[in-house]
Amino acid sequence: MTSGAHAPNVGDGTAFAIDGCMSTQTRTVILTAVDANRSAAEVVDAAARFAAMPGAELHVVHVIEAPVAAHLTAQLEQARGIVARATADLPASVPFTVHLAAGEPATQILQVAANIHADMIVIGTREMTKLERVLLGSVVEPATRRAQCPVYVVRKKDYHSHDVREIAPPCPDCLAVQRSTGGKELWCVHHRERHVHGDMPNQP
Repeated sequence: MTSGAHAPNVGDGTAFAIDGCMSTQTRTVILTAVDANRSAAEVVDAAARFAAMPGAELHVVHVIEAPVAAHLTAQLEQARGIVARATADLPASVPFTVHLAAGEPATQILQVAANIHADMIVIGTREMTKLERVLLGSVVEPATRRAQCPVYVVRKKDYHSHDVREIAPPCPDCLAVQRSTGGKELWCVHHRERHVHGDMPNQP
């Protein structure tokens, strides 16, 4: 049940199958959760960068939200397919362990994290409309609030989004200065003198 060239190694974990490679060194355990979201591969890639640290190991969990006994075999196969697609681009040099769980996603992710004593959980934001966010909520909020280890939330960088109305887009001149100086300078001529962030009262 492993993906690509990753060698199987059965270990303890959830009630369903687990495969992968467990480190025998001092452990730094990175757990990432994936679903059918098309950005799942980006989440796995971010987790793999953390797992590239010496002695680190990568674990991937997928949660079946509404298990149905009569269709469980099909649901497991679908879950394996989701994980396979999310991890397809990982190099063979990055071994990982797969966990399949069933139930409420945030709870199950945190349970797997506890089972393997995870040092970090890497999770992505779901791509939902505003109505879907109201009706379905988010795995991210309860997972970060209840987690017993650091949680790294992966999302696409977009400072030109209008979803957060109180946050203004960055100054294009400042960005140009940052790019041209490799980050050694941060502000354009206009903002160099006004380096205090926030809305300050006008001076009399």
